[in-house]
Amino acid sequence: MSFTISIYCPHCARYTALSEASTQHHGPCIWKKSTVETWWIGICNSCQGPVLVQNLQEKVGSKMYPTPLPSETDERIPDGIRIDLIESKLCFSAHAYRGSTVLACRAIQSTRLDKGATTKDLMKQIDELFGKGIITADLKEWAHVIRWVGNDAAHPNKDVVTVDDATDILELCEQFLHTIYVAPAIAKERRELRGR
Repeated sequence: MSFTISIYCPHCARYTALSEASTQHHGPCIWKKSTVETWWIGICNSCQGPVLVQNLQEKVGSKMYPTPLPSETDERIPDGIRIDLIESKLCFSAHAYRGSTVLACRAIQSTRLDKGATTKDLMKQIDELFGKGIITADLKEWAHVIRWVGNDAAHPNKDVVTVDDATDILELCEQFLHTIYVAPAIAKERRELRGR
């Protein structure tokens, strides 16, 4: 039995595959807790730091301790907005789903302001950017979904923010920011390389 998984190492922050740790008797360090649950120790191929990994049924890496770091965030996203996205990812990796969602919402609100929204109401800011042609109908819908869940996360007596909510919101936020900032920057870089 051999397991592999790639993560951002919680020790050295590099994206790496984990190799199975070996015991003194040169066998893999695996504990089969039940027919559906197995635990093993993975070793970072870069820094040799250990990570305890749970496989549940067929899913390798259902849980990991320490928790892997989040994926890198594109440098083309403006600093203040990128910091909110990074903090949202860090909250998510620490299982702080409410905090992750609030910070993703904040990144979207900062984007709206950066792109010239003048109204104070979040809903109207999104609609204003759509009306000016800055965002598409799909991006408008994404921004509204992030706003709805973000409002629930930020205010008491609202719905609980689940791991699925936070996963979806973080993915939507990152895709939104890539569409608004990263894709146009890549296009500009390609044009400049070709002298156009």
